[in-house]
Amino acid sequence: MIIEIDVNGRKIKARKGERILDALKANGIRVPTLCNMDGFKPTGSCRICVVEVEGRPDLVPACSYPVEEWMVLYTHSPRVIQARRTILELLLAEHPEGCLTCDRNRGCELQELADELNISCQNLSHVQVSKRIDNTSRALIRDNAKCILCGRCIRICEEQQAVAAIDFLHRGSRIEVGTVLDKGLSYSSCVNCGQCILVCPTGALKERNHMNDVVRSLHDPELLTIGLVDPAVMASAGEYFRSKGGKELRTSLFSALKRAGFNRVYENHWGLEKEATILTNKFLQQIDANSQKPMFLSSCPSFVQYVIQSQSDLIPLLAPVKPARQLMPMLLRKQISAETGWPESRIVVVYLTACIAAKPEAHTSIGPGSDGYGPDHVLSIREMYRVIRLLGINIDKLGVEMLPDEFGGNARSGYLPALSGGMTEAIIRILQSDASETSLPGGRPARLRGTREIREFSVQAKGRTFQMASISGLTNFKNWYQDVLDKNRHFDLIEVMACPGGCINGGGQPIAGPHTDIKSRAKMVFELDNLYSGISPSEDLPLPPGLELPLQATLATFLPREIIK
Repeated sequence: MIIEIDVNGRKIKARKGERILDALKANGIRVPTLCNMDGFKPTGSCRICVVEVEGRPDLVPACSYPVEEWMVLYTHSPRVIQARRTILELLLAEHPEGCLTCDRNRGCELQELADELNISCQNLSHVQVSKRIDNTSRALIRDNAKCILCGRCIRICEEQQAVAAIDFLHRGSRIEVGTVLDKGLSYSSCVNCGQCILVCPTGALKERNHMNDVVRSLHDPELLTIGLVDPAVMASAGEYFRSKGGKELRTSLFSALKRAGFNRVYENHWGLEKEATILTNKFLQQIDANSQKPMFLSSCPSFVQYVIQSQSDLIPLLAPVKPARQLMPMLLRKQISAETGWPESRIVVVYLTACIAAKPEAHTSIGPGSDGYGPDHVLSIREMYRVIRLLGINIDKLGVEMLPDEFGGNARSGYLPALSGGMTEAIIRILQSDASETSLPGGRPARLRGTREIREFSVQAKGRTFQMASISGLTNFKNWYQDVLDKNRHFDLIEVMACPGGCINGGGQPIAGPHTDIKSRAKMVFELDNLYSGISPSEDLPLPPGLELPLQATLATFLPREIIK
C-alpha cells in the first residue's frame, strides 16, 4: 500500500510498513548511518541515522522505524544535526588520532562523516584507549582501538558466512569485538574470506600487508620478480584507475606493473584452464567409477577451510586438485629458470588477487620457492594499487606499451573462474569439446551467468544427465546443502565460493561500501572472456616446452591429504 509522508516540508511516496531509511533513499534523501547494511535487518545501534518525527519527544532511528501515514519528518533539523555531531564526537574522542598513517585514510566512513557534519575540531578531550592488536592470522589483522562497535563484521560473519568467528565480548564500557575466549583469529573458526574487511567503516580490519616485501623484491638486483595476475583483478581494477576496462585496462595495467619493476607479468588464465581440465578428468573418472557421491570443487581456499573446520564429512568429497594459484608459480619458476639460467630459489613470484585467503599460502616467512608450489608474496588489489602509486606511476597516462608475457597461449575459459559458477562453466566447455553429444538444456549456459547466489542446472554428456550446482556465500551453501540432504536430492558436481558472487566480490577487492557494483564486475569478466579466451574447442591446451615432466610430477601429488594439510 502506497502512503504519503511529509519530509522536510515536501510530500513523498512510501510503502506502508517500510523503514524510514529505505523510503528516504528511494526518494533521493540521504541520511548517514554507520551500522546499517543493505540486505540485513537493522540494529539501530549507531544512532547516527536518527530523524525527528513531529509529535514524538525523542528522535527515532530511521533504519529500524517504520513509516506511518501522514508522518511528518525532519531529517536535517538543528536538533537532529546536533545529535549526530554529539554521537560522532564521542566516537572520535576514543578513536586513535593516527588517520594520516591509517590504511583507510581518505576512504574511512568515520572520516567522511566528520567532514559531512563539519567537525573540524574536538570539543571533547581525547581519551587514550590501549587495546591489543590481533595479528595472529596470516590473512588479516584486527585493531580494536579503531573499532567503533558498529557490529557490521559480526553480522557479515554470522549471517552471511555462517562462520561466527567474532562477537561482542564483555559488557558496558569494557565491550569490544573479539573471538571465542579472546584468543585471536588464528584460534577461531575464521576462514579468511575477508568479507568483514569490506564492510568495516574504519581501519579496524585490514589484510596482512605484503607490500613492503614486494617493493624490496622489485628493487633487489639479485632477484627476478614475476607477477601473476588473477582474472578477478581485471574485473575491478578500473574502479581505481578510472579506466573503461576491457582491453584498454588490461594493457595499461600490465604496462604499469612492468614499469613498477616486475621483470615479467603473466595472467593466471592458463593455470585456471589447466585446473579446469584436471578437474574435468577427475570428474569423468568419478563418473566412470559409478560414484553416487558429488564432487566438490576445491578452488576456493575459504570454502576448503570451512569444510575442514565445520563440515569435515565433506573432506573426502573435495576434488584432490592443486589450484592454479599454487600450480602456476611452480611452472613459472621452472620455465623461467630454464630460459634464463636464474636459479629457482632467486625467482620471486608475486600473486595479485582479490582473495585474502590466498595470503596464508605465501612463503614470505620461509623464503622464495620453499617447496616449489605457491607464490612467494600475495598482494590484494588494494595493495597492488598502493604499490603502483608508491612508485609514481600514473596508469591513466600510460598507453598500450607492454602486453603480458605469454605462457601457453590463450585459454578457452580461463577468465571465468573469477565468478561464482565460472569454473563449472569452464568444465562444461571442456565436456562439450570432448563429446559432441554434450549439451546444456537451453543452449548457451545462461543459467550459469549472472550474480545469483544459488544456481542449479543439468548437463547432458556421455549418454547421461549430470546435475550441477553453483553456490556463493557460506550461509547460502549451509542452508542449501541441508535442504539437499533433507530432500535426498542428488548432485554430481558442486562448486562453492565463500564470497557472494565469487572472487569479483572477494575480500581483497576495492572497498566501495554499499556502492559495490557486482554486476559491472561480472560484465567485465564476460567481456574479457569474449576477447581473450581464444582456443577453439577442438584444440588441446598447449604446454610450454620442457614442462611436461614437472607437470606430470605435480599431478601425481594431487592427493586428498594435501587439502587437509
